[in-house]
Amino acid sequence: MSATAASVVPVAGFPDPLPQLDHDVTVLVTTRSDRHAEVPRLVSVARDAFGRGVDVRAVSYVADASPIDPFGRRLPWARPEPVDGLGSAINAGVAAGVGRTLVLLDTSVSVEVPALHALAAAGSVAQARVRMPDGTIRSGARLLRPGALPWSDNRADTVTGVDTVFAADQPVLSVPGAALVPAPGLPDERMTLTAWTRAVADGDGGPVRVVGEATRSVEAGRTVDAATVDAFSAWSDRAPEGNRVVAGPPLPPWGARPVSPGAHVTGGDAEHLTWSLKIAAPAGPEGDGWGDVHFAAELAGALERLGQHVRVDRRDAHVRDDDASDDVTLVIRGLDRVPPNPASVNLLWVISHPDDVRDTELRSFDAAFAAGPVWAANAAERSGVPVRTLLQATEPAVFHPGARSADDADADRVVFVGSTRGTARPVVSDAVSLGADLRVHGPGWDGTVPAAMLGATSLSRAGVARAYASARVVLNDHWPDMAAGGFVSNRVFDVLASGGVVVTDPVAGLSGVLDVPTLAVAGSRDELAALLDPARPWPSGAERAAVAERIAAEHSFDARARVLLGAARAERTRLHPRAERTRLHPRP
Repeated sequence: MSATAASVVPVAGFPDPLPQLDHDVTVLVTTRSDRHAEVPRLVSVARDAFGRGVDVRAVSYVADASPIDPFGRRLPWARPEPVDGLGSAINAGVAAGVGRTLVLLDTSVSVEVPALHALAAAGSVAQARVRMPDGTIRSGARLLRPGALPWSDNRADTVTGVDTVFAADQPVLSVPGAALVPAPGLPDERMTLTAWTRAVADGDGGPVRVVGEATRSVEAGRTVDAATVDAFSAWSDRAPEGNRVVAGPPLPPWGARPVSPGAHVTGGDAEHLTWSLKIAAPAGPEGDGWGDVHFAAELAGALERLGQHVRVDRRDAHVRDDDASDDVTLVIRGLDRVPPNPASVNLLWVISHPDDVRDTELRSFDAAFAAGPVWAANAAERSGVPVRTLLQATEPAVFHPGARSADDADADRVVFVGSTRGTARPVVSDAVSLGADLRVHGPGWDGTVPAAMLGATSLSRAGVARAYASARVVLNDHWPDMAAGGFVSNRVFDVLASGGVVVTDPVAGLSGVLDVPTLAVAGSRDELAALLDPARPWPSGAERAAVAERIAAEHSFDARARVLLGAARAERTRLHPRAERTRLHPRP
């Protein structure tokens, strides 16, 4: 028999308050829907441990589209149909109420009477120490790195006596009945158990113990979706149980990376950190012309001037075998979502395509920044985590008034630099229809604008700077989602730093971010016509130079690098307080 959508339902919770039964122990046997034959074995051991009259019930759940075995009539089923996943099975199994202690057993586990006695007598949340088929010992979940997927303790040595862990992550455990909370409906078994038992332990106020021993025939695979990421991201402010970790490969479908204990190999120290800047541009010539490449290179230069070690990782290197050596991972968020590297501090800087950024992504980073203040405020309120405004920037060594050339072909003309982006760019088409003395640089414009208006298909950075400094007016536009979120294009900063004049489309909150006389907004075709009129007066050369000086001081990559470095150091100290104190102040 196979599961159907109608027969398999999620169970999100249970009655509030949950009935408290007059039993010392309630035993809940959970079984994947194709393992019903194993239920009698666990029912029998429960009765051997706690007597024939023990409150024992069974619940079947579907996982990974498992087929459904027949429901044996003599078994104590809590319901005669399967539910959707282990979390639903727990909730359905306890809905009728529980005794003073709930013992959970899954049919993938083999356990003897002494272990059940130990679990029932633990007095707090507890898990048995489980031997896996490969010989490793699972002793519960440890939060080695706050905000990252917990480590399933798989040390080979068996620790005697009572041990404590962050949470249980194997389905042979006990919880105080009075402290029960609903189990989450996550697709990942280990995180379902970890999140549930941690929440019970937080409510109960006791530790999570490791008592008794069991064996397990199989362990469910890992599926880490957005809800799972949100579950462990909620623990980002807790104290770490380890010092350094090694990150494994990304897990589908979200891409979160598991961690394990490991020595941290680094090329830096507390002052000189090793950075990896992640950008969406592909490797090789195909990506060389992307704006992300120039952005990252100029930011890397600014960080290096602050004594940092920096590498730029394009799309093919978002996850590397040697990235345990990275002290800081900075995702410059454009087209691609990049999984955080839990072996490092993780910073997110959203500079474009904000509509692609989900709340879960924001919550999975140690600190988040956005180049649009309107979007940053809305995202922070929506996601529940701080999102700081960090505008885009310019490189004054490239863009400065000295780049102006009166002999340049762009001198005293209206200039636009950029590709067609495969779509209409209204600011350009409007300028063409107005008969402006326009010159357009970039690929794809042939046949789109009159031949007399065509410039170069490609310009060097120095050539772009010269065009901006020499033009009478430089045109700029934004993607709709960026304009709505207040994301000011870095072209605006480049033009202003060059001593140029820029006319742009409306951007939310622009006047609160940049209020300078060399920046004007055209909200309509008529306003654009007035701003492009050759007779319109613009600020003098001295005034333009003053604006350029201000932009260079306040909106350079050096200024942005100082903010990012401060955030990285603060998060590093938060995550590794003892290690950082030792590195900064070594013992004599």
